Amino acid sequence: MNAVDEVRQVLGGLDPARTAPPCDDSRRRQVLARILSDDCGVGTAKRTVPRRRLVLAAVGAVVMAAAGGGVAVELYRQPEPAHAATPALLTYGPPPTAEPASTRLRRLAAVAARQPMPPRPAGTVEYLESTNWFLNSSISGGRTVSVVVPQRWRSWRTEDDAGRTVKRDLPPIFRSDADRRQWEKWGGRVESSEAVHDYAPGEFHGGRFRGAVPTDAAVLLSWLRAGTSEAQAPVQYLEDMAELVGVRLLNPAQRAAVLALLAELPGITVTGTVTDRAGRTGEAFSITTNAHGLPAQYTVIVDARSGALLGYEEVLTTTAGELNVTIPAVITYRSYLLAEYGAAPR
Repeated sequence: MNAVDEVRQVLGGLDPARTAPPCDDSRRRQVLARILSDDCGVGTAKRTVPRRRLVLAAVGAVVMAAAGGGVAVELYRQPEPAHAATPALLTYGPPPTAEPASTRLRRLAAVAARQPMPPRPAGTVEYLESTNWFLNSSISGGRTVSVVVPQRWRSWRTEDDAGRTVKRDLPPIFRSDADRRQWEKWGGRVESSEAVHDYAPGEFHGGRFRGAVPTDAAVLLSWLRAGTSEAQAPVQYLEDMAELVGVRLLNPAQRAAVLALLAELPGITVTGTVTDRAGRTGEAFSITTNAHGLPAQYTVIVDARSGALLGYEEVLTTTAGELNVTIPAVITYRSYLLAEYGAAPR
């Protein structure tokens, strides 16, 4: 397998998502500030979105990006290796019970099913917010310039699958002034930017996840398989559901179906209790697999009080192949901050 094929396999499938209790504007600013503060302190590698995208650049460079704000890694072929910085790993504590993942997830599904139906005022649409992180590393001549790019995502979806998404890239965070100067020399962005995309009916989120989300785990599995010719690796369904809850407001029964389906995935394990990157406590469940090329751990974090997904993480676990990061390495994370009914954008 050559380096291009390895990059294509490793970073080809990043995707995430969530629903969380409502919070006011002041709370949102506090959460975002905490996440960015944590990222600013990243120095050396410690541990760990909508469908995968691959772009091959000219002159021997390979550029990989997850279109929903996943990973961007540029590999300029040079003989000397260089290692990129990645965020600190989350710290996982003991699980609350000794139950296997399948049993615990079914219990959490029951918790989700008991939650009250969220109120929906007339004329409102599904509104979601998340804060994401991705690493952009350029490697050339034995030198790595690594940039932490925090992002804020907002989306509005109507009943006929129309809507809007707004992606705001916050100013990149550099390890040093020298890295900033080199990044600018290579033409990299150092300011904030914002992209707004409006969708016609039936086109929201590329036409994926249209209509009512199933409330039965088996039906949900078939719904996620729609349009595919064969069954996918178990981790792909984990990623699909993480993507789903990042773009759709789920009611209690739909949230329970997501957790019940996670409970059925082969290879899912209990990772432990954890404080996520927005300061919330949750229970983590993971699948470790090389289904996308290199061994990686794919983790979802669940709020035990509501059954809501709080976040998604991906970590390379044993080898980085040609990616020039120190193992273990966080590849992607997302924090899902808000899912509620709100006014349509103007």
